[in-house]
Amino acid sequence: MKVSIGLDIGGTSVKVLALGQDKTVVAQTSFSTSSRDGSKACIASCRAKIQEICHQHEAQMVAIGVGCTGPIDYRSGIIQNPYTLPGLEGHSIKELLQQEFGVPVVVDNDANAAHLGEVFLHTDAPQNTMMLTFGTGVGVSIRIDGQLFRIPGGIHPEIGHIPTSIFDENQCYCGRHNCMEHILSGSGINRRAFHVAGLKPEELMLQTSTLGSQFRQELVTALYESVSALTIIFHPQTVYIGGGMQEFFAEYLLQPTQERLDALQPTYGRTTLQRCIAGKKAGSLGAALMALYE
Repeated sequence: MKVSIGLDIGGTSVKVLALGQDKTVVAQTSFSTSSRDGSKACIASCRAKIQEICHQHEAQMVAIGVGCTGPIDYRSGIIQNPYTLPGLEGHSIKELLQQEFGVPVVVDNDANAAHLGEVFLHTDAPQNTMMLTFGTGVGVSIRIDGQLFRIPGGIHPEIGHIPTSIFDENQCYCGRHNCMEHILSGSGINRRAFHVAGLKPEELMLQTSTLGSQFRQELVTALYESVSALTIIFHPQTVYIGGGMQEFFAEYLLQPTQERLDALQPTYGRTTLQRCIAGKKAGSLGAALMALYE
């Protein structure tokens, strides 16, 4: 059996998925990223997991697709992100994997990979969609007329650092105190909840106190402002919400944010927020699909 391997490399974990040529999922697993150990250790961990999957399922790997947290050059595969992937910056994950396995490797931003994985599971997906992934950081991917939006130069645009009106006294690595990633990433939400109340975000969201109410409203406002700003520019019909924090967003933030979006004038476009049905495998599935199509 021939399989394409999808790797979703995030700041916390690497998710691995094997996809048959009939587009069925053969296997999936994950392991800790530990990028600080360097590129050789990361590739060794990838090799061990891929070999384990291929051995268990008597599969032959024919290609590898990689979705990687940005900034990353999707053409060269060079990682330019010392913040969420320290130890891997400046290395071409594409070349490293090609040298290790001798198969074609295709690389893209992790939000783009997750977007492709999610759309694959929607037979009725509209042509204009957006994917927002909330995890260690925030990823944004745009599809226009069925094609991924790209900018010149090969680098995925870091849209996740657009500003919101919510200010945090700590500073994001991008230099802002109020960007989308700083306020709405899992790292940011956990940091703020602990700072203001010494609680986990889920605990604070359930509080009826002024602190709990303010925390909820700030997160809804930040999400609303981010989505509405992007809606003005790109007019996505559907916005998929994914990443490690998607359950938190689905439970506490999506409905009130949708209500605020629905109150906008039609000139802003009509956007529906949807929880990602691909779940945590969206990125690795999309990466495997990229490899299969390549």
